[in-house]
Amino acid sequence: MSQDPTANDSAPGQDALNDQIRDSVAQVQATLTGMQVPFASAAAYQTIAHALGLALHNAVARQQHSHMLRNALTTAAATALLEGRTDQAEAVLKLAESPLVNPSFSAELGQLQSAVTQLREELEKILRTAAT
Repeated sequence: MSQDPTANDSAPGQDALNDQIRDSVAQVQATLTGMQVPFASAAAYQTIAHALGLALHNAVARQQHSHMLRNALTTAAATALLEGRTDQAEAVLKLAESPLVNPSFSAELGQLQSAVTQLREELEKILRTAAT
């Protein structure tokens, strides 16, 4: 014989317990409803911070790779000079000075900073709209 858990024909103390449970669930729901916007903004900020960290890591790795490439080009130019191939050495040194080999780290940081500023403004605008 199964009993209906919502039936109120049980012991008198159990009604008070059910009221306390209902009140507790209502309080938790009210708390969670109020936390939706802050939780969403915290998750968005965490995602932005992670993406920014990855972008900075990539910028540093790109700078390290450009230094390795520049060292290899310098070695190739020195070898060409020692073998008397000055035209080839000049071409290699010209390539070593190109923006492909020497990316501007400060320019990359400036681009990242402007992207973060735009993201912050957009997120604040969304949060203001959600709060109203």
